[in-house]
Formats: sequence, C-alpha cells, structure tokens
Amino acid sequence: MATKKTVRITIETERHLVIRHATSARVWCESCAAEVDMVPLESAAELARVDVETIRHLLDSEKVHQWQPVAPVRVCLKSLLTSISKKLLERDSKSSRIPAAED
Repeated sequence: MATKKTVRITIETERHLVIRHATSARVWCESCAAEVDMVPLESAAELARVDVETIRHLLDSEKVHQWQPVAPVRVCLKSLLTSISKKLLERDSKSSRIPAAED
C-alpha cells in the first residue's frame, strides 16, 4: 500500500511601504476613529496596483474611507491596506485549494 506524503512550504515575506510625506497628510479618520495617513486618489491607486476607477468604486461602496468628498480626494491608507490585505487573503485561499487526488 502506497503512503501519501504531503510537503508544505511556507514563505515569509516582508514589505516596506515608503510614502513621501509631501503627498500624505496625517488627519483624523472618522470611520477608523483614529489618526491616519491620507493619500491622494492617484497615489492610492498606485499603491494598490489598480486603476483610479477601482479606488472610486471602493470609496463608493465604503470599503475604503475618504477624507474630503470633494476634490482633491484623499484616501485613508489604513482602510486601503486593510482592503488590499483581505483581497490578497481571499485570492490566496482560492488558489491554495488543491483538489484531492483520487486513489
């Protein structure tokens, strides 16, 4: 009878995010109830590696917080990173599902 072996490889990564102080503003986010960094809409899209319309959609659905509802819109970095992390976790959990091999 053949023995089934499973090998699990874990890779730990660390990411550093550098935001130039000139483009971010430290303000109070009512939704987070905390002082956070707010970045311009275009910078938020660049950080999330999506287009500006995707960030606007996240703002409209209130998954990401904004500071000024009128131009120039600033996006709450804390909520943006949380949203990105959730999407990455969802994507990773879907891709890591391996169908069971038939015996």
